[in-house]
Amino acid sequence: MSGLEGTTLGRYYLIQPLGSGGMSEVYLAHDELMNRDVAIKVVTSSNTDYLERFRREAEAVGNLNHDHILPAYDFGIQEPYHYLVMPYISYTTLYDYLLDGPLSLEEAGEMLDQITSALQFAHDNGIIHRDIKPSNILLRDDHYAYLADFGLAKAMEGGDTVTQTGILLGTPEYMAPDLAEGPATASSDIYALGVLLFEMITGAVPFSAETPMAVYWKHIRDEPPLPSQFNPAIPPEIDAIILRALAKDPKWRFQTAQDLADAYRAALAISASQGPYFPQTVAKAELHITSGPIELVPISQPDKKHTKVASEQPQPIILPDDPTTGPTAVPAESYDQPEVSPFAVQPELYQSSYNAVNTLVPHAVPRRKVLRRRSDRERERSVTATRIIITGILITIILPLSLIYALYLMRTTHAGTDPNGQSASIARLTQNHATGQAQGSATAISLQQVALGPLILSNDLAQNSNSLWAEDATSCKFSGGSYHVIVTQANFLQPCPLALPVDNVVVQVDATLDTGYNTGILVRLKGDQFYDFEINNQRQFFFRRHDSGANASYHVLISPTFSPAIAPTDGKNTLIVSANGDLFKLYINGTFVGEAHDNTYTTGEVALASGTLDPITTAEGSFSNFKLYKTP
Repeated sequence: MSGLEGTTLGRYYLIQPLGSGGMSEVYLAHDELMNRDVAIKVVTSSNTDYLERFRREAEAVGNLNHDHILPAYDFGIQEPYHYLVMPYISYTTLYDYLLDGPLSLEEAGEMLDQITSALQFAHDNGIIHRDIKPSNILLRDDHYAYLADFGLAKAMEGGDTVTQTGILLGTPEYMAPDLAEGPATASSDIYALGVLLFEMITGAVPFSAETPMAVYWKHIRDEPPLPSQFNPAIPPEIDAIILRALAKDPKWRFQTAQDLADAYRAALAISASQGPYFPQTVAKAELHITSGPIELVPISQPDKKHTKVASEQPQPIILPDDPTTGPTAVPAESYDQPEVSPFAVQPELYQSSYNAVNTLVPHAVPRRKVLRRRSDRERERSVTATRIIITGILITIILPLSLIYALYLMRTTHAGTDPNGQSASIARLTQNHATGQAQGSATAISLQQVALGPLILSNDLAQNSNSLWAEDATSCKFSGGSYHVIVTQANFLQPCPLALPVDNVVVQVDATLDTGYNTGILVRLKGDQFYDFEINNQRQFFFRRHDSGANASYHVLISPTFSPAIAPTDGKNTLIVSANGDLFKLYINGTFVGEAHDNTYTTGEVALASGTLDPITTAEGSFSNFKLYKTP
């Protein structure tokens, strides 16, 4: 079909080829009737399947009149050629534009708004594009984009007579993993849009390989890297938005293309309000959040040598049927996996990708002066002098002041030690509840006494305005001004994850166990491994660890323990868990209730959770006033 330049199709004189792909070629042509240059896409009638797609493209763009969809001027047949006439955009494509480097976050937002409005319009009119990629985005100038090439477009309703069984249509770098098992949907377009956004701000696609099949296999099996790996200036809010768009499971993606654009704009606004983002010098964990029900089975006994419980009122666990039974998680079999959030990872794949994720971006280090190496005698003299000075300070200044301060405490209150190991007065806790008062002998603290670093996120959980939380119609949803985690079967734990990469953090949230057995916080969540701090309907708390591939086993760090600090049934409880290295500290309603040491997992994500225990078949926990801090 090549070599058509200098010929005429209808009223169009073909000047020169502009490009080719598949079974078609595109030519620059001149419309002799309208006296204007146009682009003509030409296909022969020898390939009937492709000809049907070509006809479909003409029909689709002919019915889609939108400012950012490249329109069709004309469609004609001059055997053996069929041709589609479109405006000639001489500037460039987004693909070529990105060869000069990634866009700024603001520039990407401008492009995303235009592309999304076009895609959303197509979806609203029942058309799926199926080939969102930079080369199909034409730029009239630096600030105006057209969505083009609906050659693979299909109607949302009805079967696809063109697609043959076992044949995947699209470009592998942008194809959603669910296309391997089912037809294209609006959600698979949203996935491709997420890849496009990733590429706009990083200059790279999430997955690449030597063959198309290898690329698509990565979409199916591998978790995407954080965009901030490519550009450390990208804030966590943007990471979260893109990773949600790239969820393996369609139900965890944004429900509409416009939702994605709105969430991106909201994340930009949050980032702008906080000033420029400067990454911490610690490594960021890749998002791998598991959602969906997790079966509950008996728990094992705690490792007491690693555990310290502040409450002196331990009570035997009281549960229906089996007093040793407690919540636990069971990972699914490979062919019967639980539903996962946008950030789920196959546990066996995590370790191989984790080291790369945590590679720090080097920063410039100022040159230091080269000091003369001191002799051993000089070092010994220096150490001796230092010891003498420190001893003098202790004797003459610090010790007398400490004695005075201790006498002051003895006169004013009971002396004690706060959960951070600092001398402080211990106020006897009085926690008011709707049904009465609870007083406890555990250490009362205020949030100011918890060691806190910078505030990462503050969210009242009234709505999912920044799209950072998992949300669906049944298990994780916002209602009545709070976030609800719902379970509808016996012996299951339902986590609802937060889409932010974290490591050492302090998590605070107001939690109410409306129905069911337990509710609380999961931290350092990766796949089916996590730490679990929860309260139950017996006014007990517990803390435990679940390991990847451990099936029904839990490593209990603090067994279910009664605490009067926990509000009676249906009462609101402020839960705080501080995860700093191998040390976990737990607080309930201003009371330090326990701590545990465990260094098995050092990074992960946060989720809110609720659970049931047989014979209880339903559970619902409601959450509000969520705060996330870095540890100092």
